[in-house]
Amino acid sequence: MQSTDTRSASVELIRRESERVKEYVNSLPAEALNRPTPCPSWNVGEVIAHMDWFAETYGGMMERGLRGDLSPTEGFPAPDVLSGEEIQELYSQAAITLRRSLGENLFSSFNDRYDWLNDMLSRIGPDDWDKPCYHTRQIRTVESFIPTIFTELAVHEWDIRFALEPSPSLSPVCVPILIDRIPNRTRPWSVDFPAESISQGPIRYRFELTGPGARLFDLVVEDNIAHLALDGDAAATVSLTCDSGTFALLMWKRISLVSAKSAGHVTAAGD
Repeated sequence: MQSTDTRSASVELIRRESERVKEYVNSLPAEALNRPTPCPSWNVGEVIAHMDWFAETYGGMMERGLRGDLSPTEGFPAPDVLSGEEIQELYSQAAITLRRSLGENLFSSFNDRYDWLNDMLSRIGPDDWDKPCYHTRQIRTVESFIPTIFTELAVHEWDIRFALEPSPSLSPVCVPILIDRIPNRTRPWSVDFPAESISQGPIRYRFELTGPGARLFDLVVEDNIAHLALDGDAAATVSLTCDSGTFALLMWKRISLVSAKSAGHVTAAGD
């Protein structure tokens, strides 16, 4: 539960970040839209279409919840019916379909959608944040959508920049929000850990972060299953140091541990 001032600051930060992303997106040449991105199914134009779709769809979930309407989004099932892979496929195809339908209106639709989203967010009152909303996974509060909006803006802006720039970085103002989300994610890691023998017991990978949102994370692998440990009290098998933006990109499956280490973005010590 955040204070009224903190919520207001989050809404204003979303407005500023979305305005900055809009300015960047609108500067892209037409030929950039067909460039491939780290999202396996999408090119740059389809990533932009997904961000447009997200603002409309998730903003619509919030807007209906504010009116007391918990009905599913049109074309969506009741909460928790679809598996994670089915949800990803639904979202993936929605972006591709929207990109085709928008054509030359891609940028204007993107601008209009985030203008609408920011206007809706600015009108949320102090007593509205706990109101329940429909979501594909489960009923959730209005407030719970705020970190998701930051994540979509930050990660997908990086996807676009990765397709067009040699060394893109995540927005530094969004990185601490992404880091805070990691312990609550269903699958908060994308690192491919080496298989361990039964005799070795648990292997503890300690990530010591630097920069915005810096903290310590232990990922413990046991019986080839990884879980997150936040205490950091036990001895680490291997210690890794990286900036928080690199760690967020690892967790959101945008880079691999091997590539990050090879590029010098991660240093390691231990076994």
